[in-house]
Amino acid sequence: MTEQRVLDVSALPVGTVDSRAMIWWGNLGMMVIEGTMFAMGIATFIYLRMANLDWPPATVPKPDMLWPTINLILLIVSVIPALTADRAAIRGDLFAVRTGMVLCVFTGILFLVIRTVNMANIGYKWSDHAYGSIVWVMVGMHTFHTVAATGETLLLLIYVLYWPVTRNRLLDVRCGAVYWYFLIITWIPFYFFIYVQPWMHRKGS
Repeated sequence: MTEQRVLDVSALPVGTVDSRAMIWWGNLGMMVIEGTMFAMGIATFIYLRMANLDWPPATVPKPDMLWPTINLILLIVSVIPALTADRAAIRGDLFAVRTGMVLCVFTGILFLVIRTVNMANIGYKWSDHAYGSIVWVMVGMHTFHTVAATGETLLLLIYVLYWPVTRNRLLDVRCGAVYWYFLIITWIPFYFFIYVQPWMHRKGS
């Protein structure tokens, strides 16, 4: 009778909070797909600028820079609580995880409120011209992802506040933080094309 060998794996961790987890790569894959969509939006903007003699159209007022710039700074600064939660999840520091997530949720809500007010007073609709269409699409795409990221962070925050936190949940926190970095990075070129570029040389003027 052949003796059966048994390997004791009871000492191995139940889960991991780094790139060894499949969900980590799934999260990165999702960002690649969504990043491609954002890149297509920028490419469309550049194509329309090259194809139109008057860009932005003469009827488009130059954008107010104050609140969009405050919003950009707010979003960039939010990397601090996101990074805090990210690093704390590796250490298993629940207090720092919760603190970072609370600040991210607060920042996301404030960012969305400022954006809503700003877009309500932007001076043109998506149906007015091609410029309005692509600007509203670009802002809309990023807004949708900001709502999703803020909502996901809020749900995770509720979980880590009221239920036992496993390594799988800490991995979710880290994936959420990485997605938050993605939100920050993708808005910077959009900010340039929507708010800075119109103040530069107007094509056709």
